Amino acid sequence: MWILNYLLNHEVLLKNIHFVENIESTNRGMGLASLESPKEAFVYYKDGKLFDDPEQAFHDLRLNWKEDFYLELFFQKSYQSLSAFGVLEDNPFEKDEISFDPELEERVDESLNRLALRERKQHLLQLIDSALVDKDEAKFKAYTEELKEIDDKKMI
Repeated sequence: MWILNYLLNHEVLLKNIHFVENIESTNRGMGLASLESPKEAFVYYKDGKLFDDPEQAFHDLRLNWKEDFYLELFFQKSYQSLSAFGVLEDNPFEKDEISFDPELEERVDESLNRLALRERKQHLLQLIDSALVDKDEAKFKAYTEELKEIDDKKMI
């Protein structure tokens, strides 16, 4: 608690504090847990090494006060709370698992377009049946014309 109080009373430090997940991947990160949390009450990571001494984290925080410092809080519904208050940030040290593949994106787009056309064709067949039952020639012509356009494209 005394580290949090120190941070709250030093606004200059707060500008460099970032609430993130997975502090173990950061260059300087501290994790604090509530009593009901299964996590350790205090952990400090510096360049991938784990420390459990709050004094060490405090000393590093005071000496390197101009550098970014990452904080992860462990309490019930911490993710939801930090997100709701808009303070949870993306961890800049975590790599995106998704890489952009333009070829894959094109194949997915084509598949989705084919699926949409297939669904539209099924719907048009139902609408044509309804137009026949209702003896609505205008709707029948409109729906069959659209169905012909889809069939002419031969995308399905």
